[in-house]
Amino acid sequence: MSATAAADALLTHDAIDALMAHPFWERLDPELERLIQHLPQQGPKCERTTMLTWIYGQQGVMSYLELVDRITIEDIRHKKRHVRGYLRGLEKLQLVSIVNFPCKDGEEPDEEGVLGPSSMVSLTWLGMVWMNRAWQARARFHPGSPKAVLWVHSQLVEEEDDGKANEPYWVENMPNRVDGEAPASRIARLKGAAPGITSVFDLAGPKRRR
Repeated sequence: MSATAAADALLTHDAIDALMAHPFWERLDPELERLIQHLPQQGPKCERTTMLTWIYGQQGVMSYLELVDRITIEDIRHKKRHVRGYLRGLEKLQLVSIVNFPCKDGEEPDEEGVLGPSSMVSLTWLGMVWMNRAWQARARFHPGSPKAVLWVHSQLVEEEDDGKANEPYWVENMPNRVDGEAPASRIARLKGAAPGITSVFDLAGPKRRR
């Protein structure tokens, strides 16, 4: 269901519960969980793996306004515009899905009526695969301190976000669905697979013979 259509739909309590009980979320390996714990809960700008990790930390579902609050830009209009545009990019790559619940009485939709107080963002199963690969890549550096984790993360985030020519190819190379498999099985099937391009995600795949 598109965000526009969802905005007009009156969702039942069961539908809300179904969204909050996220079907694609599952815990990553304990080693990766330990690395994730060092990631700050706020930042000056949107970064792909950082935002996906924040959503992951809320069991796969987070509100638009909660994400806005994580960004430290002072100008609220600029901050909302920045987060909104970035989320639309993640949605286009099928890493997240966005649902706009009907606004409560007295609440106004955000600028352009696109994302507002009632908008919820959730990880897709492809977003979970991205999370696994991105943090496996960080684990390959074996950072020994919180400072080292943040340094490695900042270096890889720069490559992930700047390599825009590669992003659609990497995502499109992933099957959109695997019939007959539960979400956890889909992720397990792809866990050890190397991506089809040379990128930061190669670090997360099996070692290759030279």
